[in-house]
Amino acid sequence: MIVSFPSHTHRPVIYTVPMDIRASTNYTRESFTHLDLENGVLKNATFLNCTFVKCRFSRVDFTGADFADCLFEHCEISLPILVKCGLHETAFNACKLVGADFAKCNINFFHISFTDCLIDTCNFSSLKLKHTPFIGCTMRESRFNTTILTEADFAGSDLEGTLFHQCDLERADFSRARNYSIDPASNKIKGAKFSLPEAVSLLANLGIDLQ
Repeated sequence: MIVSFPSHTHRPVIYTVPMDIRASTNYTRESFTHLDLENGVLKNATFLNCTFVKCRFSRVDFTGADFADCLFEHCEISLPILVKCGLHETAFNACKLVGADFAKCNINFFHISFTDCLIDTCNFSSLKLKHTPFIGCTMRESRFNTTILTEADFAGSDLEGTLFHQCDLERADFSRARNYSIDPASNKIKGAKFSLPEAVSLLANLGIDLQ
């Protein structure tokens, strides 16, 4: 079933079954539900104030696509191509993201947030992620290399195997976060918040033998 509303109502068009979503097409105030795209091509498509619910994107080419004021909920996004992809004021809630190289996105059009997501083997290197929320996420084997994470929020997240190298973590919030390995000698951590007992791992990275 496809339900649509006249444009003057400013209500979203709701697609409850997969639709033919195309590259180089503009979408505004639309909600996509249960899309299942594998090896799809959405190059240069534009999405403004759109919502994606329970969608699956596998190896989809988002080269040059722009997302502004968009929301992804309960979506699965694996091995996407994100070259020059814009993600502005775009939120991911309860999503699974695997192998996403966010470092290839358009850094001039980039502001994202994550809540209760599984983030697996993703790359956030060399990005400016000041104030970015990663709240309640499970983040496995992901990379932050020379990333600006000032005042970022990792509260309640599991960061097992995630690398932080030469990052600016000043005033970042790691309260209730766990399984992180952060070397104070190679990262800026002034004013960052940590919780015990997990914060003891910071001393281990300094070569201190705890008895």
